[in-house]
Amino acid sequence: MDVFDIIYNRRSVRKFKDIPVEMEKIGKILDAGRLAPSAGNLQDWKFILVKKPETIEAVAKSCLEQFWIDSAPVLIVVCTDPSRTIEHYGNRGEFYSYHNGAAAVMSMIFAASAQGLATCWVGAFEDAMIKRILNIPDNVIVHAVLPIGYAAEKPPAPSKFNLENVTFLESYGNRIKDVAAYFQHYAEHVRAVARKGKEFVQKIAEKLSK
Repeated sequence: MDVFDIIYNRRSVRKFKDIPVEMEKIGKILDAGRLAPSAGNLQDWKFILVKKPETIEAVAKSCLEQFWIDSAPVLIVVCTDPSRTIEHYGNRGEFYSYHNGAAAVMSMIFAASAQGLATCWVGAFEDAMIKRILNIPDNVIVHAVLPIGYAAEKPPAPSKFNLENVTFLESYGNRIKDVAAYFQHYAEHVRAVARKGKEFVQKIAEKLSK
């Protein structure tokens, strides 16, 4: 599957079919997280695979009682241990560790989608509670809970801002007035202008020939 197809078609799914997920696919998802970029290539992430129904239920409760998570047959909890990044980068280390965790989460989401699976980035949870359930050390950062399974729903495409609403040129606030012309649609824009020019010339020629 083309990466752009994955990006365009990915949805946050909150309802899963009651069928198991192949562990081979889960392994590929975990590997995608492992291969994500990280600050200084320190790879400070840790992934907790959760399969026991009673643990999934407990994690769902820690996620502010989002019990729809119970319908997923597998969870992956993404964490980072910022101690090494702090050692290398000082006060910025924890900041970079958040970047590392987010990169791993997004890589896993893409890997799930590429294999016909669905997931949802869950970031709302009681930190102390989920750490207690999964025996996570206090200094470790919990970034996300990823429920993974086969989708039992097909959410509509969410509304997204256009590029001109979120992209600036050279300095903050300097909007690109014609995004279509500036980026990949430029060639089509030129062709459209050329077509109009050709039609105009043809009309002039027809008038002159009369």
